[in-house]
Amino acid sequence: MKPLLGSLLLCASSLSCIPLQNLGAIGPALKPPTVVFSGATLVSTPSRQQLAAYYCPEVVSVPFGGATLLCQGLFGARPSPDSMAIAFDARMKILNPNEIPLPLASMLAAITVFPGAANQTTGATCVQLCPGGPGTCTGSQDISSACQASSRDVRSLSDFANAAVGLVVSNGLAAAMGQPPSFQAPTVLANSEIEVVARFSLAPAQILRVMRQLAEQSVNQLQQGQAPSFTIPYSLEGTIWFDGGSFGRIAIPWGPASGTWTL
Repeated sequence: MKPLLGSLLLCASSLSCIPLQNLGAIGPALKPPTVVFSGATLVSTPSRQQLAAYYCPEVVSVPFGGATLLCQGLFGARPSPDSMAIAFDARMKILNPNEIPLPLASMLAAITVFPGAANQTTGATCVQLCPGGPGTCTGSQDISSACQASSRDVRSLSDFANAAVGLVVSNGLAAAMGQPPSFQAPTVLANSEIEVVARFSLAPAQILRVMRQLAEQSVNQLQQGQAPSFTIPYSLEGTIWFDGGSFGRIAIPWGPASGTWTL
């Protein structure tokens, strides 16, 4: 999967953005950081047995309302949607070629599941990162503007106004492998590279509704007591904003990148 690196913009607190090459008039030029999306990996999913137990009573037809008993005998009790969350890690390598450190300020992530299909669904979320964690952002670090830019060259949260509300939820970022995700802003040191892992969850009620079409295509397997596999194609894209101090915010797009997950 290849990243799509768009133009670099410097965004002041008013959300006005100017091209980086025009910075010479206001101070030393900053070089654009590089963001390379390196993949998305599932970290939490319901089992095939759970998915079969959930969908079987909905899609298998048995006379006199016997589907519940049949499906329970085949796959066990039907699980609640809340117990069937899907979570994934999006990994990115970030290179800072400048002589000053650049803290991450916010991150926009948008996911489209089943792109191009009748059940295509898009969700988007904005992750605000603060120096000391949630609630410690000050001044121009306003959550309402954390994922907004004025240029069409960079994706903003407003570009996904028609996205399904609550489909994707952020669980935080980790600046190194093995660290738990948090909402504390990681910093890319001067002339350094770090790997960032952003964790997201797909709201069970919404993703289960979108996946129902797959279950409907597997009725014969379910009737025979076989738990089918579920393949979810996806596309991911977004923007990372860096805190450039007195220069304002620097916006770097990432993606789009596509792949498939098999449950």
